[in-house]
Amino acid sequence: MRLSKKIAMLSAATLLAVAPVVATGVNNVSVQAASSSKVYQTNGKGSVVVTKKTNFYNKDGKKLSRTAAKGGKYTIWDVKTINGKVYFSIQTNLQYWLPAVATKGTVTYKDGASTVTYKTNGTSKVKVSQTKAKKSSTKKTTTKKAATKKTSKKSTSKKPQSKTSTAIKSVKITMKRKAYVYDKNGKRVKNYYGTSYIAKGVTVKGLGTKTIKGTKYYALEPGKYYVKVSDVK
Repeated sequence: MRLSKKIAMLSAATLLAVAPVVATGVNNVSVQAASSSKVYQTNGKGSVVVTKKTNFYNKDGKKLSRTAAKGGKYTIWDVKTINGKVYFSIQTNLQYWLPAVATKGTVTYKDGASTVTYKTNGTSKVKVSQTKAKKSSTKKTTTKKAATKKTSKKSTSKKPQSKTSTAIKSVKITMKRKAYVYDKNGKRVKNYYGTSYIAKGVTVKGLGTKTIKGTKYYALEPGKYYVKVSDVK
């Protein structure tokens, strides 16, 4: 009888020692499953308009105090899914993210040979489509040749129109310091989508240049918002 009691006590002690190890393993699995997904770069391909006032979030999906006003337009640089929700990064330094459901627009990025497109309309649903690049056909037909001949004749007989020459070419500009935003008269603005400046290291699109009162500026939105050329690289 004494021997049976010792065996029973030993078995109970063994189970207590093993139990904490099993619980720790389960916790580790749950933490890994909740980790954030990969960041996909759009390289500025796509922009959205905020359809309702919303808070920005950080790269881990935590709500920030800074808000985006309704009607604000942003170029999107990155896309990420956090806990099943899609977010758009408005800066190249990944500090501020917009919830996709609070925006309207189209954003695309490359994933290998495929192009992924996100379409938002300010509702709780985000449409996602993926298309693969088509291989170019090497076959040539006589009808295509005839068509190219006709178009070449027309192009030689008529002068090219100058509409495309007036189009504004966008360039990527990066802030080399804290860059304040100005209006078309060279006056510093107080509210450029919730702030008065663009942080150092942030990349945006410059839409042509303009000289205002002897100072050269890059246009963020022609006729509305500008940054000094001396503040960017």
